[in-house]
Amino acid sequence: LAVRELAGREALLSEARMDLERVLRARGLGRYTGETVGGYELGQIIGRGGMGEVYEAVHLDTESSAAVKLLHPQVLEDPVSVKRFFRECRSASSLDEPHVVRVFETSQPEAQIPFIAMERLFGEDLSDMLRQRGRLPMREVLRLVREVGSGLDAARRVGIVHRDIKPRNLFYSEKSGELKRRSGIWKILDFGVSKLAGDVTMTRQNLVGTPSYMAPEQASGEEVTHRTDLFSLAVIAYRALTGRPAFTGDNAMVIMYRVVNEMPPQPTVVARLAPQLDDVFAIALAKDPWERFDSASELADALEKAGKGRLPKALRGRGRRLIRAWPWGAARATTEGVRA
Repeated sequence: LAVRELAGREALLSEARMDLERVLRARGLGRYTGETVGGYELGQIIGRGGMGEVYEAVHLDTESSAAVKLLHPQVLEDPVSVKRFFRECRSASSLDEPHVVRVFETSQPEAQIPFIAMERLFGEDLSDMLRQRGRLPMREVLRLVREVGSGLDAARRVGIVHRDIKPRNLFYSEKSGELKRRSGIWKILDFGVSKLAGDVTMTRQNLVGTPSYMAPEQASGEEVTHRTDLFSLAVIAYRALTGRPAFTGDNAMVIMYRVVNEMPPQPTVVARLAPQLDDVFAIALAKDPWERFDSASELADALEKAGKGRLPKALRGRGRRLIRAWPWGAARATTEGVRA
């Protein structure tokens, strides 16, 4: 037990160090502060990553608030990637979904200063929330999974895979600017942005994602589908309920190896949780995408029923077959014949 608790603390410290580094880089004046871009007057930087910088902004004509992302010069050196980025941002802007951040306007890729104007959000992202609170109660995790899942299911319907679902890209938004746990709404950030890079996000050909929240097929450079995003959402639910990351390591390569080849510690051993949640996470975190839930609503329903001890027999059996084939905390094993 002591060893397990120590490992959990070390995992949380590692996560906190990475988050702190991002926070320290994120705020302050930028080189474009005070400038006007595409009709928007730019203020302070409110976010910064490997892809670019995000400024708080005001539209000069309408005086409406916005968040404007400008791409880094090094990103602009790859015309193909820039065109793909803007094409996908336009696709994301077509989503009529309250749980996806709205895109107001995008410049042409060949503009002198390419930009994306989005709705200005007030609140906090899940990463900050977890750092402050450690764990979230089941009712809040269920709400998170359902609302974020609604956005992912909407994206699936138009053929978009986010590829970088992580706590930093999930934002609890309050219109009033005051955090009220029952009146806010969860929103997914950076649709399309994750196709290139961001923060500690890694890109190598078609390898895109953040190591701790990658799906195995991402870490292996294989084809991604909507089930890829669902795996990441399940990893987030695991983190929020247990209080520790599912996959940890000293560097990105170690983490990705574990994502592909190891199962995380058993959820109900890491934290006091309803026993049937083990079966749900065994399905949601299955290495084979086809073994996972097919939609976010299925995942949310299973979590809710398991939390009440009412998980259907078929799902309990499915989860236990997966656990027998690949036990919690174990390295690679065969899953042939598991699929029912």
